[in-house]
Amino acid sequence: MMLSGLGEDKLVSIMQGIIGLIPPNVDNDVSYVELPGVGLLALKIDGGSLSRIKTGFMSYYDVGWRVTVGTASDLLVKLAKPIALVASLTLKGDHTRSEFEDLVKGIRDAAVAIGASYIGGDLNEGNDDVLDVAMLGVAKRPIGRSPKPGDVLVTIPQFGFTGLTFKLWYSGLLEMHSNDPVVARGIELTRRPRPWSPSDELTSNIDCISASMDSSDGLGRVLSEMGKAARVTVYSLPINLDVKRACSALNIDPEEVVFNGGEEYLPVFSIRPTCLGLFRDLGFMDFARVEEGVGVYVGSRELKYRGWVYFNPIPYG
Repeated sequence: MMLSGLGEDKLVSIMQGIIGLIPPNVDNDVSYVELPGVGLLALKIDGGSLSRIKTGFMSYYDVGWRVTVGTASDLLVKLAKPIALVASLTLKGDHTRSEFEDLVKGIRDAAVAIGASYIGGDLNEGNDDVLDVAMLGVAKRPIGRSPKPGDVLVTIPQFGFTGLTFKLWYSGLLEMHSNDPVVARGIELTRRPRPWSPSDELTSNIDCISASMDSSDGLGRVLSEMGKAARVTVYSLPINLDVKRACSALNIDPEEVVFNGGEEYLPVFSIRPTCLGLFRDLGFMDFARVEEGVGVYVGSRELKYRGWVYFNPIPYG
């Protein structure tokens, strides 16, 4: 069977079986290793083919920045502190020196923004352009992505900017609406996402958290993964109000831009209800409850938006 017929989830399951992964590294977005005398290290590698991830409104600098922030985001949502990274570049030979330098500068500047050292990497020539960033962090304890029944899900209510941008881009309508302030902000956040990092107060309350993921592949994808361990029922949409108004004006379903967006790099935490006040004070909102069972629902109906998935005939849905 071709890989496109298996799907991303099945392929990841096959990989984990071959490797023989055990908790906390099974079905997690980072990998943990205990180093005697040092502590718990968290590792993450992320990247992709530029033919898939570089849109027409992005520069090579933007690509370097975005992939680096995306790698860090998976560590930060586990409350791990990024400390160092390396990057592997495979490029076609017909790129200019300026494009090459812009890509590397984007990685470098994003590393500075997240407080990690860019310490080296690898360079190759190939028939496609590929960037992978591997990052090392220090963690307090492992955090998985399986929420506990009785928890509530919280996030920062700023979803929709990137989802609206992608919706307009793939519909061929982005240029027409690019002067709209909401769309313009969405384009900027898609090009150069702002790295979120946990406050000291949040980190000191790590025991409030039973599971976490970032929204790089869409909030729908986050909930789909969490919904494998418990039933998740969404009761409020964590959308930016300006985006909500723009969706109404453009006749776009706000649920689509929230759940199918991706690359917001916003944190989603499953927490004990007793910790809700603390998280609200830190700018989070509760938007879903976790119950016994499986699946993801918006009220009483099943969530139809599933975020971004590789090796799928339809890249998102």
